[in-house]
Amino acid sequence: MSRTFNKHYLIPFALIIPGLMAFAWLAYQYTRSGTSLLFYALGADFVIIIVLMVLVVRKVFKEHTSQQQSQERLTEANEKYRALMETSTDGTLIIIEKTIVHANFVFLAMSGYTLTDLSRLTFEDLIVLKSTPDMNLDAFYEEIGDTGRTVNMEASISCKRGEMREVILTASRVDLMEKRGIIIVSKDLSRKERIEKESINLMNELQSSILMMNLPVKSFVREHITCDMDIPVHEAASMMRRKDQNAIIVTKDTIQQPVGIVTDCDLRNRVVARAFDVSRPVFEIMSSPLVRIPDEALLYEAVLQIKGNDISHLAVEDRAGRITGIFSNEDLLEVQRNSISYLIKEVNAAETVESLKKIHNKIPVLVKILLESGSRVRNVTYLISTVTDAITHRLVEFAIEEMGEPPAEFAFLALGSEGRREQTLVTDQDNAIVFEDVPNEKFAQVNRYFLYFGKKINLWLDKIGYQYCKGDVMAGNPQWCQPVSRWKNYFSEWINQKSEESLLGIAVFFDFRIVYGTDKYADELRRHINKMIDGKRTFFRLLANEVSKYKIPTDIFKDNGPETTAGITESFNIKNAISPLVDFIRVYSIQNHVSESNSLLRLEKMLRMKVIPEEEYHEIENIYSRMMEIRFRSHVNAILDNKSPDNMVTRDELTVIEQTMIRKTFSEIIRYQHKILDDFGD
Repeated sequence: MSRTFNKHYLIPFALIIPGLMAFAWLAYQYTRSGTSLLFYALGADFVIIIVLMVLVVRKVFKEHTSQQQSQERLTEANEKYRALMETSTDGTLIIIEKTIVHANFVFLAMSGYTLTDLSRLTFEDLIVLKSTPDMNLDAFYEEIGDTGRTVNMEASISCKRGEMREVILTASRVDLMEKRGIIIVSKDLSRKERIEKESINLMNELQSSILMMNLPVKSFVREHITCDMDIPVHEAASMMRRKDQNAIIVTKDTIQQPVGIVTDCDLRNRVVARAFDVSRPVFEIMSSPLVRIPDEALLYEAVLQIKGNDISHLAVEDRAGRITGIFSNEDLLEVQRNSISYLIKEVNAAETVESLKKIHNKIPVLVKILLESGSRVRNVTYLISTVTDAITHRLVEFAIEEMGEPPAEFAFLALGSEGRREQTLVTDQDNAIVFEDVPNEKFAQVNRYFLYFGKKINLWLDKIGYQYCKGDVMAGNPQWCQPVSRWKNYFSEWINQKSEESLLGIAVFFDFRIVYGTDKYADELRRHINKMIDGKRTFFRLLANEVSKYKIPTDIFKDNGPETTAGITESFNIKNAISPLVDFIRVYSIQNHVSESNSLLRLEKMLRMKVIPEEEYHEIENIYSRMMEIRFRSHVNAILDNKSPDNMVTRDELTVIEQTMIRKTFSEIIRYQHKILDDFGD
């Protein structure tokens, strides 16, 4: 490697020349005076000076050469690190001391910054650790420890556009030439979670379609009408019009033996198109023989029959051979329309609140189909919450169309069961609005807009079928329509409370989720909560006490003998039975900075974090799913019987096996109530 001239080479010569000039002057003076002894002494001093000068020169050259070699090694090492970083598929940073010296293309794309931007930022500006949001770079160096150790942790990267990107950091010390440094590899968790979410959505969609196709055809048949084969065509057509049917079964003799079928298509093609005499008997235009299918046959078998025989209608018969109904192409189309994706398309295309209400009314039938097909509870709650989210999103669009563009950035929050994506068929509204902080002179105008905005959406949701919240936790309540700074104050006040009375009813706010608007407010509030809760043992103790207050009946369905029923609990509120589990999961997820709001997803996250053991995870998941299944079934049965559904479950609604399961489940729930008190109690 070539070396360039450096001005440091002149330093030794700058020292020697003045020394030689001084020595020459002294020698001249001593020679004139004839003091030869002193001259010899001075000569000795000169030799010493020359030796010292030589040593200084050697040291300077050596130090400079060493410095140059060190710089070259540092440059070479830096280039190697950069080359390795650019081949990585994850975002990678190098920090030397406190300066960000390099980032690979993946990190630049992930964050939106340029290298120049990053060089001006500090570690604290860029990275927020989930476990310790206030950790600075010095503390981070201490956390990593000695060179060679690798640390993994969850964090958020503050991107240039303002959003926070969830990542998993892998950090290692890489001290270079006596300068401390860190290599940080960041895996984009938000991308991974987005892909997983899309996969789950697709899987649920496919599973829903597959489950429907494997249901018995009797679940989809319509009532049928019949006529004698000898009645005139016009009379059969009149019957079809009066009964609003597109087909009629043609029978023979007094025993009404089915011999054929007449459809709308037959009337068009064989009567109208050919100017057929409508006074002629109907059997002359019927399709025969009648194609039948057992009512126990699966839906996909009915589809194959229709396609294979090139017909539009099937007669569905029971085991005795009696016709019980008709299944047609239109029924098949209706099944397809009841898929989640089709419902969402309908919601997005809806132009009125009334049309949204009609879509909402389809949900109980879909839930019934999913439950009968053995679908998992999380698929059922996913369906309900997805449709509810879409309806709420559309209502927000309605409101903006009516009121004009919002005067500030905002987000519409779902709280409680909808925030957790755990809505059932008996649920009320829990929602709120958070908007950006605005100058004082604009606050009144902005607040007035969003308050009216919230009231409008609450009214529309109620008309559709989502009842007003009895506790008035709704976006139209001035208390829950506030700027982000006020929401932070709310959470700070709740977390710092010292009495149980102050925490009554606040649990729903920790289950927030954004349905419409910018995600940054959810990220901002979660970071604030995570920052506030560390070390707040009193807060968690009060939450644990709330979990333990649910009174779980220990005498449920116990038979004390045929002659006594005193003290036996014959019914129970299933919502109150599930709530301790939901609250139990929430407390531990808040403590461990879990960002998920859904109970089962919170459980899964805590399992991956090793907060709960695998056995405990499976037990809680099993209890929750069994109870939710019974709750849904009770709601569906009530709605289909034209009754108002509620959360009370009686002995008559359960099988003997289910009654035994409920008793065992209640004892397990009580055990978890004791556990949380042990973990957080005094």
